[in-house]
Amino acid sequence: MKMGPHVASTLLGQSQSKSIMSTAEKTLLPITDEPPTLEATAAVEKLEDGETGDASIEEQPFRLMIKAPNGAEVPVIATSQETVQDIKQVVSETAETVEYSCFYLEYQGQRLDDSTELSELDLEPESQFELFEDEYTEREARLHVTRLRDLLLGTVTASADVAGLDAGAPIFDTIKHPDGLESDTVAIARSDADDTPSSATKGEKAKKGDKAKKGKRSDKKTSENEQPAEADDEAEKMRAAAANHAFKDFVFDEVPAFSVLSTERAMQRLRLPLCVRQLTVSGWNPVPRYRQLQGDLLYLQVTTLENQSYQLTCSRLGFYVNSSSLSRFNPCAYGETHAGQAGVRSADFYAAHSLVTLLKRLSPKFAQAFDELQAEMARREPVEILPFVSSEQAATPWLVRGAENRGPASYDAGRVQDVYLRLGAQAGDSMRDWNEELQSIREMPRGNLSERVLRDRQLHKWHSEFAEAAIRGAQAVVEGEMPALNPSDAAEQHMYLRDNIFYSKGFDGRETFAELGGDAAAHVATGKDVTGVRLLNQLDVEGLNTLGSVVVDYRGVRVVAQSVVPGIFRNQETTQIVYGSIDSGATVGSDPEFHKLMEPVAKALHFGEHTVQDASGASHTLYSSVDVKGLTGTDGRKYLLDLYRMTPVDVEFLESECMGDKPYPHKLVLLRPELVDIFWENSVRKAVQEYAAEKVKKSGESKAEESKAEDTKSEEPKSEEPKSEESKPEEPKSDEAPKDAMADFEFTLDFSPDAFATTTESNEDPLAAAVRSASQFLKNISVPGLARDLASYTTSPLSGDALVTAMHQRGINMRYLGRIADLLPADVKSVTNVRRLVIFEMVARATKHIIRGLFRSVPTYLHAETFALVASALVGARYCATPAEHLSAAARAYPVLAELTVQSLGAEIQQQVAQRFRYDLDLDVLFELVRDNERILLREVCMKVGAQLALQQYHFVRPDERTVYAEASAALGVSGAKLTKPARRAVRERVDAEMARATTVTVSDVMNFVAVAKVSVQSASFADEAFEAGRMSLEQGQKELGLELLLESLALHEQTFGFLHPESARCYAVVSLAHYDAGEAALAAEFMTKAVVISERTVGLDNPLTIHNYLNLSLYEHARGNTLLALRLMRHAMDLWRVVNSPDHPDLATAHNNIGVMLQALHLYDDALRFFDACVTARERLLGPEHVLVANAQHTLAKAMAITGDFAGAVQTERLAHKFFSSRFGDDDARSKETAEWLAELTFNAVRTAKLTKSAQEKIRDIASSASLAHVDTEGKEPSAPVKGSLPIDDLLKFITGSSSGPKPKPGRRARGPKGSRR
Repeated sequence: MKMGPHVASTLLGQSQSKSIMSTAEKTLLPITDEPPTLEATAAVEKLEDGETGDASIEEQPFRLMIKAPNGAEVPVIATSQETVQDIKQVVSETAETVEYSCFYLEYQGQRLDDSTELSELDLEPESQFELFEDEYTEREARLHVTRLRDLLLGTVTASADVAGLDAGAPIFDTIKHPDGLESDTVAIARSDADDTPSSATKGEKAKKGDKAKKGKRSDKKTSENEQPAEADDEAEKMRAAAANHAFKDFVFDEVPAFSVLSTERAMQRLRLPLCVRQLTVSGWNPVPRYRQLQGDLLYLQVTTLENQSYQLTCSRLGFYVNSSSLSRFNPCAYGETHAGQAGVRSADFYAAHSLVTLLKRLSPKFAQAFDELQAEMARREPVEILPFVSSEQAATPWLVRGAENRGPASYDAGRVQDVYLRLGAQAGDSMRDWNEELQSIREMPRGNLSERVLRDRQLHKWHSEFAEAAIRGAQAVVEGEMPALNPSDAAEQHMYLRDNIFYSKGFDGRETFAELGGDAAAHVATGKDVTGVRLLNQLDVEGLNTLGSVVVDYRGVRVVAQSVVPGIFRNQETTQIVYGSIDSGATVGSDPEFHKLMEPVAKALHFGEHTVQDASGASHTLYSSVDVKGLTGTDGRKYLLDLYRMTPVDVEFLESECMGDKPYPHKLVLLRPELVDIFWENSVRKAVQEYAAEKVKKSGESKAEESKAEDTKSEEPKSEEPKSEESKPEEPKSDEAPKDAMADFEFTLDFSPDAFATTTESNEDPLAAAVRSASQFLKNISVPGLARDLASYTTSPLSGDALVTAMHQRGINMRYLGRIADLLPADVKSVTNVRRLVIFEMVARATKHIIRGLFRSVPTYLHAETFALVASALVGARYCATPAEHLSAAARAYPVLAELTVQSLGAEIQQQVAQRFRYDLDLDVLFELVRDNERILLREVCMKVGAQLALQQYHFVRPDERTVYAEASAALGVSGAKLTKPARRAVRERVDAEMARATTVTVSDVMNFVAVAKVSVQSASFADEAFEAGRMSLEQGQKELGLELLLESLALHEQTFGFLHPESARCYAVVSLAHYDAGEAALAAEFMTKAVVISERTVGLDNPLTIHNYLNLSLYEHARGNTLLALRLMRHAMDLWRVVNSPDHPDLATAHNNIGVMLQALHLYDDALRFFDACVTARERLLGPEHVLVANAQHTLAKAMAITGDFAGAVQTERLAHKFFSSRFGDDDARSKETAEWLAELTFNAVRTAKLTKSAQEKIRDIASSASLAHVDTEGKEPSAPVKGSLPIDDLLKFITGSSSGPKPKPGRRARGPKGSRR
């Protein structure tokens, strides 16, 4: 049955059993049996109270049947919150009814409005809708044609103009099915009947049902030595497949080729069969007025695969073939004008309501190809082929296909007509009122669940469309394609207006920030303004409005795009600003009504009322900074502008780094919102603790006084009776005491956003003192704390963007990168990886600023050559020490390029790092860190600048011809084969071109520059609440409720953001982890597959989130029995890891352990041993020999050695593990006892086992592998308690050597054992 557009995941989880969260969510606590906390209960109650309206999580869905005119019946499952439009969307995307796009639905004879919710209809649990073809409008006709073109082209990637080349292309299918097969997973059968599959779940066993039981009974009479030959052959095939596993040729400490990021094979697979040669708008458009009166809407021209050309008319009733040709206009129907002629069919044959139906009649090849296209689309993972709602949401790769992106794939005259088909002939004259749309959406009702979801969906849609339009406009500004409103002013002061979006450049053209740093301060202020808008959007205060804001960095220029405030361009006095100041405090507004609106904002952001004085000395009371401007638009709404001061000043940094001889580039150094929240919560917690301690102290003193008073009163017997009576009404007070324990607790901590903004205040009031305390907290607590976590790998970022995320989550600004680097010891080998990551982040940001300056100094046509020059000087110095010598003549005319050398670039980077990060960068140390890690730095620079390079194997030292020949052969897919003459020629051409390359990066390698945008995103409040409530429920052991809430959150995220969004991927991953932790590996793999594909398309192929999703998916596939597939997924994740970071990353130890476990499951013990040994080596390098994780890894390695027959090595390794456990935890510890047993048995039986026959050693391997030698490590953390007897080596060896205490053979079977042993 077909599911609704955003209820699929909810319904998918309704039949699933309870589950808990996985350890991958680092913020979650272990599951306990304790009752739910107050926070969890409150969160659940919040979801169940009146805010949710009539919605219920346990609501039963409707099962609808849609009957179409072509006889198809489409089943749809939907909830009451679905609208009729949602149902129509499902129908139009179903293969049986894909030809319908202009239609309406009827229920019980009544036509349904598209915006009607199903809850408003009197529906039965199973109801029937009827589909009727509707009349076309000109817009509907265009959309029908556009939809068909999109379907035929199968466009997966987003718009290259906005998101870049190959944006949003997934490669998961090429990893799962490397040979293009539907299913190539292999389950390895155990050779021994007593073996227990190590990678099969209980749920998967249960699916075998009675058939498996019958098979088991029928095999009772068959001994192991009488297995059918077919089973032996199948087992042999499986073993052969396992022998060619993904890690067969794995080389430790080797960096994989960049081809791991190639989308070429994926795009080839996604290429759909050709259905028509041309489908374009006819040259006879626009429709003449007299034909419009007769219903003509649009003329088309189609060339079929049979090379037949048709002129088509779209009328209000549908499509038909007209009698026009390329030279003569005749709009009459072809079937009527040619009736009776030979070969001409009836008039009805040449007309149909749908263009798809008509083309199927006209072209048999179209009908066949279109059916193949539909079948191919159905075979794909839905999230793999879904188009992007907005191109801004697609991930931009830094390596893209080279030759394929140098020109269009095919000739298509309709490509240039796309804008006309989508927007119409009057698109240039119809401008959207972006601001009115935004404010109208914000004023939508939000009283219940459906209203909130609809409002959030519309807000997200608006922000996505506005961001895409803003990016296109900013690119036009930078490229000089948009005329300025004030062309006579300096270029830095130019302002632009297009489509009701106002554009300005991020320069201090008006000298507003002259005292704060000029252009540098203005550049920062634009980014802080977007942060301020985001804060207010999250607060969503009714009656307080913000503008749509996007900051775009493109080719060295920062452009600010904003929606237009009504009346802002009218000539009005400055009194239009009623709150704050427009002239740096000379005149200040403090409108009481506006001030009242700011109260909830101040409360949420912890702002206190503070007084400012204007130029005349008059005092004004404000909540926000004086630089924040409040005005009333001509539409009567209250707007807040210039929100760059929505957090306090980092006064400690301001005083220490911005006032000296070598000051920081600007003085607009503010605290991050996260830091303010963390400091406030920390202060509250500290105050509560102090208050509780004081209460305990006072309570003790009070009890002592009461005891003394009782002793005194006991001497007066007459007073006892009345006192006891008086004490009776006081008993309820004692019961109420715990409830009112915090009644007299008072805590106030507010900040002033204007404190220290201009001068350092000597007499600090409480608001200013709080600002200084927060700044000191950042400097003395947060930054050192992060450095400690990085050094201990408690926090282990994989790439620069992951490091930035970790810092921002703790409220740490990027200017503290230098201090973090100073706190990481340079002489400790275990810290080398993370310290290099921090330094590379500083170098990449410094290089970005240098490239930005160079881009503004040269014309745009030299930007590609400029970037190639800088990149070659930065990472290709060993390849070519003088890259400027290879510049073109045009580039050499600019001294900034001609004089650039490796040494001058290094000196400039050194200066930028010292100035912006307060770090003394030693160039020799930098060059040493860059050596063999050039790819990491090149990736970081490309992503920060927005550069896209052609995907090829970049060399950072000059390679020998043999290496280049091997790379060229592999790239052409002819390696290891006997080459034909054309293949040899192609390989030789590649080799000659590569050997003639002058620098590491050339101008032809630079394929594109992409705009890097900062967007004021809108969150889905209710979906986030459901997500957090689900997490807290799982933490407290409420598994069913927790999973239900998570599935509800997933459905709400899909309703709001759609499938292709990072938030949707996060929800899929969390639900998947919950199922895996509950033992439901198949469901976990299904959800995680979607998370992998969505993360590939929305955050990037090599993003750390994508890599971790691949790692988790490999564990799930291994748990469900698909170990070979799991190894392929793990190999891809490992390759991505080593490209993004380095092969010596400490977290790879966990991956090595898991690979070893998977290889053991395939009986590949020697291969597994390599990875267990690598796990020990990596952990020793990071943690030193004396660490519990090292001892655990040694214990696992000893087991693996025993299985391979290396008992001497096993004894030596186990001795190290036992020595650590006994010395650290004592001989009574369970781990010490287990390692002692292992060590004793291994030592005692080493000689005897060495004398065993080969068959006995194989018996050891088989039995030991079934006893769970090692376990998949999900975190690399110390297990809470060892599993006693996970490998019962004592019983195993006694069984092999003939001891009577060992396990006995089953009756009726021939006992197998070594010669001479008796059982």
